[in-house]
Amino acid sequence: MNSKIKELIKDKKVVLMDFDGTIVDTEPLNYITWCRCMSKFNLHFDFEIFKKIIGYPVDQIAEILEKIYNQKISKEEFMKGVPFFVQTFKEVEKEKGIKVLDYVNVLIEDYKDIPKYVVSNQSKELINMTLSKYGLSDKFVGIISCMEEKVNKIDIYNNTLKYFGCLSNECLLCEDAQKYIDAGKALGMSTIGIKHCYNNISADYVIEIDDIHEYKVQ
Repeated sequence: MNSKIKELIKDKKVVLMDFDGTIVDTEPLNYITWCRCMSKFNLHFDFEIFKKIIGYPVDQIAEILEKIYNQKISKEEFMKGVPFFVQTFKEVEKEKGIKVLDYVNVLIEDYKDIPKYVVSNQSKELINMTLSKYGLSDKFVGIISCMEEKVNKIDIYNNTLKYFGCLSNECLLCEDAQKYIDAGKALGMSTIGIKHCYNNISADYVIEIDDIHEYKVQ
């Protein structure tokens, strides 16, 4: 049992977890998916662009890409392409597979009695598909897809009593985006930050992922 996790989770009533890059190591697959999808619009997509959109909700990503590509793709066109992104991700996942991060299994096995929720900007379809495939479906009490429910993560963190039946300072937050870690800490949450090759993270406890991925489009 990790002593730092044990300290952070003490007296907590709920664990809130992001999905991409926090429960499962999906970001390498997301990158390949983005490259394939944007090529359908005859637009170049690379790792530097990818780093600019990680962690943002889909409507904000659409606005960022509209500016990056100088309106060669509109926000409306992008939003219409979301189902194609979901389908492409499924194909990439089938080819590559996904790794469940080790600390997630620690939280699940060692703290079975503490409810765990997924709070993510990702598609609920992809979250459910992945959790089911890797035997995690029954490990989470609920899933909030901010994209589909049209709600901001920070609004959820500000209303934990409504969503999870507890106060913010009774939550442990696991994230790989600094802005959400900062929002959680400001509300009194304990935080676990996941550090990848594409982010800088500061949290109560930082877990570094072994970055051995090859970001190649095939």
